[in-house]
Amino acid sequence: MMLLDSQPHCPSSSQSSEPEMAKIPAQYRDWKISTKAINGQVWLRFTHPQEHFPRYGCPISAAGIAATISHIRFLIDLATELEKGAPQKRLEN
Repeated sequence: MMLLDSQPHCPSSSQSSEPEMAKIPAQYRDWKISTKAINGQVWLRFTHPQEHFPRYGCPISAAGIAATISHIRFLIDLATELEKGAPQKRLEN
């Protein structure tokens, strides 16, 4: 598992600490996971493997970083399963 080491941190956030932030994986199932401080709160954002920007995200919950990471993994797993069932787009010339 790769860990984030150069992502911006929000030092004013009471919900996170440096050791906990170091536990955030940089990716899961080829989805990239990053952090961003928004209005003083740390958000975990995740990017689809075929995209170049984080379309999805959620704030670190009161339950902590581990619970938020678990929730994001659930969402990524769900998105992966839904994509398997979706019809493939045809490329037309």
